Amino acid sequence: MSGTKATQVDSMKQAARAGAGGARTVEAGPRPGFRAAMAFEFTKLWAVRSTRTTLAVALAAQLAMAWLIGFSAWASGVNGYESAMPAPFMALACLQLAQLIIATLAALAITSEYSNGTIISSLQAVPVRSRLLGAKAAVLGIVGLGSGVVLVGSGTLVAALAAGTYGAFTVSDLLLALAGGGAYLGMLALVMLGIGALLRSTAGAITGAFVLLFGLPQLLPLFAVDWVQRVVVYLPTTAGQVLGTGAVEPYGSATAIAVLVAWAGVLLGAGMWVFTRRDA
Repeated sequence: MSGTKATQVDSMKQAARAGAGGARTVEAGPRPGFRAAMAFEFTKLWAVRSTRTTLAVALAAQLAMAWLIGFSAWASGVNGYESAMPAPFMALACLQLAQLIIATLAALAITSEYSNGTIISSLQAVPVRSRLLGAKAAVLGIVGLGSGVVLVGSGTLVAALAAGTYGAFTVSDLLLALAGGGAYLGMLALVMLGIGALLRSTAGAITGAFVLLFGLPQLLPLFAVDWVQRVVVYLPTTAGQVLGTGAVEPYGSATAIAVLVAWAGVLLGAGMWVFTRRDA
């Protein structure tokens, strides 16, 4: 088993050198399996300094927003206003800003390879395109899930300290928010990977993320049309809030999961279809 993995890694390295050198010829070798492709994608993602910087910015934004919301709840409460809210739900609300940062990171995982030309090297290392994009999806899904858990968990701590008794929560509140935030950002990463594969443009993908996460939720409610109002409740942002808070309106957690899976499945599936048929 270890000999096979070593051969796969050597094949990836040869392909990458061929992409950089242009004229070199690489001997045919065994195609890397899915686990090796995932390791390849994780190494590429984490080796770039901008990935670590982006995640650090998302964490800083989450903590700043959590403190602000927690302090606002405390200030309103001591002045006689009804402002009590479980701290995990405050942290979940703070994802409104961090989600755009995570979405940008997911989109860059594919669009940056087209902009700098490294997609050729990636395809030489992992020639099966569905495997390459599938490995990207698996890695980004894990990163999104982990980011959601960390952001909600750390935000809960800061919000609870800032809000005091007005941020009191139970263990079930915390677990619900952690699971919901992680699932939401994990699915959002897949959505953005699909959009990035479809557009192949960093600017276009980021614009798409802004429209999906901020533009549509703000603009669609302004139209007094029944079918438009029904569309609003099935946007990813609404489903994420329902999943993280356990709300029963406009639907329950099971429907929220289905909505997120549908968004990820449709857009990632469309991106996969285009990725496997277009030239690099």
